Amino acid sequence: MKNTIMTKHTTKLAGLAASLLALAATASADVKVNENISVNGYAVGSWTYTDVDGGGHQETWLDSGANSLDAVKLGALFTYQSVSAYGSVLYLPGADDEAGLLEAYATYDSGVGLSITGGKFLSYLGFEAFDAVNMTQLSYGLTSGIPAYHTGVKVDYSSGPVSFGVAVVDSIMPSGSGFIEGDMDFDDDVGIEAMISYTGIDKLTLFAGIAAEDVDGADDMFTFDFWASYALTEKVTLAGEYAYYKDEAGGKTNSWLLFASYAFDSKWSVIGRLSGADYKGGGDDLKYTIAPTYTINDNLALRAELSFGDGDSGDYTFTGVQAVFKF
Repeated sequence: MKNTIMTKHTTKLAGLAASLLALAATASADVKVNENISVNGYAVGSWTYTDVDGGGHQETWLDSGANSLDAVKLGALFTYQSVSAYGSVLYLPGADDEAGLLEAYATYDSGVGLSITGGKFLSYLGFEAFDAVNMTQLSYGLTSGIPAYHTGVKVDYSSGPVSFGVAVVDSIMPSGSGFIEGDMDFDDDVGIEAMISYTGIDKLTLFAGIAAEDVDGADDMFTFDFWASYALTEKVTLAGEYAYYKDEAGGKTNSWLLFASYAFDSKWSVIGRLSGADYKGGGDDLKYTIAPTYTINDNLALRAELSFGDGDSGDYTFTGVQAVFKF
């Protein structure tokens, strides 16, 4: 997948949050402009407090930095017969690059299970969602080496319960510019992704994916990601993920997570998550998370999280509250 400046951004987002609360009662998902165009988006704002054992604390308020805990996204979808195009912009207060183009791609759907997409799009890999509105908690687990956005071409095919996908992209991991994108260079270091998923067993989803890149002057970059999700009952969902990641410097990480969610009713739900990482050369980390969510309506929800980190990277306690608005 798999986030401290509090000056000018606070006023902007506070005013926006008030407007969004007023709209929440009447807004609806994917606002249709006409028969071919619709728009969607979200705004999330949070307060967080991190207490590091022996290292002080950090408090944030409407300031995502690099973690995307606060964000505003606006997207537009165009559809015409078998062709669709989607683009979105993302604003992250406090990030190195605060605003920019997140997605820009076009898709041709053959109508027989095969589709071809070109442009800037999200990686196949990762159990946890990228967009905050699709998360069940504020922060990510410790799963390592999961790409985000990159630019290229992908081909997807679905037949019954089995889906395949292959992508050729500019790079696997973000470019390091501070915004979520690849290196935008196809002259060398081209990345490859591939995935397969299976839903042929009732309530069970299985996913396996790989990502690889031959990095000039360094070791190859490689990720293997497997996850499974099972709806045990109408209220309980269980999931697990394992990822192996080798970076261009030769570092290797085995990481994993276990996940469980419980819906008390249509308003209240809670998740529990345990994630861990083991590093080449020794060392490991664990993260324990519990996160309840209260859904006010289809557009607005309130979420909280309490996480504990334990391991060689340091011990800490993370507390956060987040408001999530979507349309």
